[in-house]
Amino acid sequence: MDPKSNGKISMVCIAYLIFTNFLGALTGCIMAVIIRPGVGLSNSGSNRQLDTVPMETQDIFADLLRNLFPDNLIQATFQQTQTKYNIETVLKNMTMNGTVIPRQFKEISGKYIGSAGSSNILGLIVGSMLFGVATGAVREAGMPFGAFFTSATDVIMQILKWIIRSTPFGVASLIAKTIAGTDNIQEDFRRLGVYAATVIVSLLIVSLLLVPIAYSLLTRKQPFSFLFSIVNVMMIGFATSSSAISIPESLKALEDVNRIDRRVTRFVVPLSATLGRCGSSIYIAATCVFLMQLTETDTDAGKIILVCVLTTCSSLAIPSVTGASLVTVIILLTALGLPAETATLLFTLEWLLDRLRTLTNLIVQALGSVGTYRACRSALPYQPRPSVTLSDGYQGPLSRQHSGVTASGLPKEVPDEMKFGTENNAYNEITTKI
Repeated sequence: MDPKSNGKISMVCIAYLIFTNFLGALTGCIMAVIIRPGVGLSNSGSNRQLDTVPMETQDIFADLLRNLFPDNLIQATFQQTQTKYNIETVLKNMTMNGTVIPRQFKEISGKYIGSAGSSNILGLIVGSMLFGVATGAVREAGMPFGAFFTSATDVIMQILKWIIRSTPFGVASLIAKTIAGTDNIQEDFRRLGVYAATVIVSLLIVSLLLVPIAYSLLTRKQPFSFLFSIVNVMMIGFATSSSAISIPESLKALEDVNRIDRRVTRFVVPLSATLGRCGSSIYIAATCVFLMQLTETDTDAGKIILVCVLTTCSSLAIPSVTGASLVTVIILLTALGLPAETATLLFTLEWLLDRLRTLTNLIVQALGSVGTYRACRSALPYQPRPSVTLSDGYQGPLSRQHSGVTASGLPKEVPDEMKFGTENNAYNEITTKI
């Protein structure tokens, strides 16, 4: 793909992701203000303590910039750069009702650049995009390089298809393990039922109302067939609570079922899995408003706008790992001047809400691939869809199967009968003209 087409796809996709993240934050704030789940609820009864100091906002965005250009692409497949803190426990005296009480506080004594056990998808996207543009720029010299990665992708996708066949058993096992590990599920729902209902209703509004309307306007097609085509993607996302793990199945559903150009999906799907956090934005914004109501903090228009802006910006830096949104909530509470300990109440239903917001993330990300393809397909050079499968043997893209170059970039050998046929056709053409 040429740099001009690649640049247009990048701009459309990033603009879509930022807009949907903001839309999710706005939806979560509006529903929390209307339902008011934190009014009349006490924060007592939470015995969970924060074991770590939450990351500072400037460090989150600094790590985002560092991960754009990884030092080692191989290491980026399983690790990403993250700021680490040296923590010291300090004993301070606090006065409560005239009594001096010593309490322990954790303070940051220093910082250093470390690593976290999570794939640096954003850095891999930037590196892959750079190699792809360079491969297209050198034209024929880059064809063997591109053919190798195209073939490797097909092989890996086939392996993943075999693994995905065991998805139903894995989903059932993970859900059973999570529910069995909950101490008192009835008490959790009783105390936080209205809050959970607020988040779930917000997620349903985006997933089952706004997304179908947007899909119908884009394609003039029935939207629920599109949702049904990504059921396997949502199943994997619900089981793992991660958008990144669902990438292979997302590519399969979008390319094979929805017939979207793979030049779009191979860029948009990984980028959306990294930056697309519409469901997480709903959860973060609704949770912040809920905790503001819980602590009897004024929720005026200025505070709501601040929550929306902070949620939109911070959502771009949320890693696609379990529980990352709750960490972001704790960071935003610090920025809003609220005690981080109020978020400990949310741990009780995190196992459920994490999976539900992942489903919304995946649905909105899939719609992003459709929208980006619709907006950019006129700028894509014509390329016939491949008609061969792995069982037929890999022969390279269909556009090269009818050219004079093989998948490895070498000139094809023309059979003798074809040579004679070509010569006879040329002779007949000349004779006809005479």
